[in-house]
Amino acid sequence: MYIMRTDRENGSPYESRPAIMEVNEATENRLVLYALKDALQRLAYACDVVIFTESHYVAAAINNMWPAAWRTNDWMTARGPAKDSGLWAAIMEELDEAGHILRAEPGTHEFCAWMRSNMPHLAADVRAFTAVEILEENQIWRDTRD
Repeated sequence: MYIMRTDRENGSPYESRPAIMEVNEATENRLVLYALKDALQRLAYACDVVIFTESHYVAAAINNMWPAAWRTNDWMTARGPAKDSGLWAAIMEELDEAGHILRAEPGTHEFCAWMRSNMPHLAADVRAFTAVEILEENQIWRDTRD
């Protein structure tokens, strides 16, 4: 699950509803990369992008520009093949094509607790989310179906 917050070209703020992704047998790092790839593809123009993640590895890779070095070395690291090189390659391609500038903030973000409290609801049928309202005040889901 991720939430995208940005400023539109006219300066007004935009915050997406939570984007919910389902990836079988994925590591935490891989899930972060899938969410990042998806979010980058949603941006219509070049942006300065800050990703807030609890994955210190992904944050370090982004901030230290490791994927650029891996790409130069045919996706090899000092320890062997880069993990998730296909996802990193897709992210790098999106950054190059759109002109985004990417950096990462590792650690806990204000949305972390909210996402954790709502994760159990992901087991529901995906179609149910069209009929579910998020209540900011109580930080819970409420079924709006009659």
